[in-house]
Amino acid sequence: MKIISFIALAIISLCGFLLALLPASVFFTLIPLEIRTSSDLLIGHPEGTIWSGQTTLKFRNFPGSSLQWQFSGISIDGFIPSAAYNLVITGAHHEIQTELNISELQLSLNQLQGSIHSDDINQLSAEYGHQFSGELLVQAGSLTTDFECLQSLTGQLDWDGGSILLNVSEPALNLKLPPITGFLDSKDCSASLSLKQQSDKLMIIYLKPSGWAEVQVYQTMLSLAGLAEQTTGNVKAKPVLLFEEKIL
Repeated sequence: MKIISFIALAIISLCGFLLALLPASVFFTLIPLEIRTSSDLLIGHPEGTIWSGQTTLKFRNFPGSSLQWQFSGISIDGFIPSAAYNLVITGAHHEIQTELNISELQLSLNQLQGSIHSDDINQLSAEYGHQFSGELLVQAGSLTTDFECLQSLTGQLDWDGGSILLNVSEPALNLKLPPITGFLDSKDCSASLSLKQQSDKLMIIYLKPSGWAEVQVYQTMLSLAGLAEQTTGNVKAKPVLLFEEKIL
């Protein structure tokens, strides 16, 4: 019996040792193939192990980022195992922290928070002619997807105010605005960002699964920027400028 116990212990120890040394590349086998092979997203050679490691990310013209992960546990939901990781994404002028939970059925990001300076976002939006100043603070963010549909999205974005250049007319709209708060939401697999100043609705941006973004600009946005007179009633509640762009 002692020999059997010794052999069993040796096998368990060996398996544990090999598991602990699983290369970081295994971490990315958890991510759907469509994401890993996307031409818009470049993933560098991963370093470390599946438990703790790092790599680089590059999405289009957005400045490159360093992605670090740390394994935090496994949970079981209806016999489906889910792996949890703490992620930190850092770059030239951005830093995001979040908790990742991933299984074969879905992926979720929780407690998403951090900051992104306009210098980084403007590099991504330059091809559309849209620019802004200042910094975005992200807090209380969460996202869940089943890899085919965006199931839920929540969070708050706080912008410290400044200028916004929208290339939607000739000449382009150059708006000077005070601090604005944005609220993330989702519906029918689409993401939305509602921009508000106190209780006034300023702009809504819808990102559809097709990759098209629909933007609705309200009269209150133009009034706040000094481009139109203040209004009340039904006029205030309806968008006065609509446009769509293919961004994904």
